[in-house]
Amino acid sequence: MTRLTRNIIYNTAGQTLVLVLSLVAVRFIFHRLGDDVFGIIFFNLVLTAVLTSILELGISSTVVREVSGHFESEPNYIRDLIRTASLFYWVAGVLIVVAIWITAPILVNHWVNLKTLDPDTAATTLRILSVVPFVTLPRGLYTAMFRGLQMMGLNNVIDVGTAAAQQAVTVAVLLAGGQVFLVAAGISTANLVGMIAYVVVAGRLFGWRTLAPSFSRSVVQRNLGFTGRMTAVSVLVLIHLQAAQVILTKLQPIAVFGLYGFASSLVNRATIVTGAVAQAAFPSFSSLFRANDRVELLSQYRKLQDLLCYGTVPLFAGVCFAAIPVFTYVLNAQSASVLLIPTAWLSLGTYMNGAVSIPYMFALAVGRPDIPLKQTLLALFVVLPATLLLILKFGLAGAGFSWVFYQLFNFSYMVPRICRECLQTPLRDWYAHFARALVWAGATYGTAWIAIAVPSGYSLFGLAAGFVLATIAFAAGAIVLIGPDLKGTLRKLPALARTRA
Repeated sequence: MTRLTRNIIYNTAGQTLVLVLSLVAVRFIFHRLGDDVFGIIFFNLVLTAVLTSILELGISSTVVREVSGHFESEPNYIRDLIRTASLFYWVAGVLIVVAIWITAPILVNHWVNLKTLDPDTAATTLRILSVVPFVTLPRGLYTAMFRGLQMMGLNNVIDVGTAAAQQAVTVAVLLAGGQVFLVAAGISTANLVGMIAYVVVAGRLFGWRTLAPSFSRSVVQRNLGFTGRMTAVSVLVLIHLQAAQVILTKLQPIAVFGLYGFASSLVNRATIVTGAVAQAAFPSFSSLFRANDRVELLSQYRKLQDLLCYGTVPLFAGVCFAAIPVFTYVLNAQSASVLLIPTAWLSLGTYMNGAVSIPYMFALAVGRPDIPLKQTLLALFVVLPATLLLILKFGLAGAGFSWVFYQLFNFSYMVPRICRECLQTPLRDWYAHFARALVWAGATYGTAWIAIAVPSGYSLFGLAAGFVLATIAFAAGAIVLIGPDLKGTLRKLPALARTRA
């Protein structure tokens, strides 16, 4: 089994377990503390994403790229790189905590729309939860270090352990009759313990002296060009990723935003394969590019692109088929009905985003972050106004469709440039490849939805039967439609399994 395959498996398994564990606490919080507290917790997640993305500075991508290419050849440079990144991220974490403590009363009084929760309680909750954004940036640095070495089993074990501890503490507190402050403290404590685990593993792997924050001018000068572009990309991608949710927090009650935030987080958790493949692809692409092995680089690209275009369809289709029963169980029937269409749009948009993630990683690996940078910059003037109008007109459904609209813009600008300037392949081939996967997905899962799921009244049996039958049909067609590179790898798997057995 190759290192790339092993890392994809680690990432997929880890994120699957985190998804399953997260559903337990969500149900308890929603039913025992109410929808306003539920909304505040998801608002903290959005706030964390906004602040950490602004201050991320493109450093994590730089660390992955540089560690994967220079860990063995330039150990002193890698040590200085990590120490400089540590300085930036720990300082940024402190600044985030200070900013949240100062602005929490302003946010709950002048931005979010509370129904039952008093502003003082909401502000205190946000302050207690500030530990989460405080550790997010340093944790991202250590994760980047592990990814650079293509040792992704490490961060996934820690993430699963942190999620398990967080859910266990939350459930225990609620069963004991604890209220919102204790729940927030439990979430923060679990994240702090997870951060300590990251520090211990990184220290043993890279050396404790490597983790000591310090500043290296030569490291900054060497990486300023790539890191600067990645900083801009990170901030702009964040704007597009969180725009709908930020607008909803202003235009809708915090409880309604909480529902949409949960649906969005569930769809994002379904990116377990997309994220696993993309995270494993970047250091692998970077290593092959530095070795000037373009033949293997393009072969690996084609395999991973096939894997995402066909392998992720059952996941996102499964989210749609599972939406009604899962939302009904975790929330209630009314919420499930409201969230069905937004979830379908979010699933389609996230699937489309996965289709461009491998070209995106390819562009970064060959040193062309300027392409996604220009794309995200142009999208500010096209996508953001459309997002606002869609939400004003269609509410949650419009928020979901805005994500699809953003991906259509990706397809029209970024994909053509990457095909022409990086991959050096015909654009029509890329579009035809994606269209085949999407059309076959619509033919199989769409038919099952219309013929089985809807007539059954969205019963659990009808939804399950429709999904299983559609998945069998889709898999049969996908085996025929995938390219020779991935087919060759799949043919080798049985022999490899027998050899290892």
